[in-house]
Amino acid sequence: MWREDRRIIFDYHETYQAICALCGQRQMPRPWGAAIEAVSVKAGDGKSVVVTFANAGPGKPPMAEYSWDFLAAALILHCRNSAIPIPKRAAKSVELDAQSVTLHMTM
Repeated sequence: MWREDRRIIFDYHETYQAICALCGQRQMPRPWGAAIEAVSVKAGDGKSVVVTFANAGPGKPPMAEYSWDFLAAALILHCRNSAIPIPKRAAKSVELDAQSVTLHMTM
């Protein structure tokens, strides 16, 4: 049986835009920083992603915590807004790298 494997790689700037767009759509507060410095798995639970922002400003927290589902939804919304086709039936997951975030789809 055949299987298709597709990956869309987002740099941190595109990931920041994706998070901001989904926060705006869901009427959530936007991230505090001007750019993403790092993205990592939350230590201890593995159910959340910690996004560290550069230039968060005085008195504002330099990081935010999002669920894996939120991050995947943000990347999918960014793809839709950028006219990148995303198959509905594909199993989707998010992978983290040192300088990028990857939306992985398997059909």
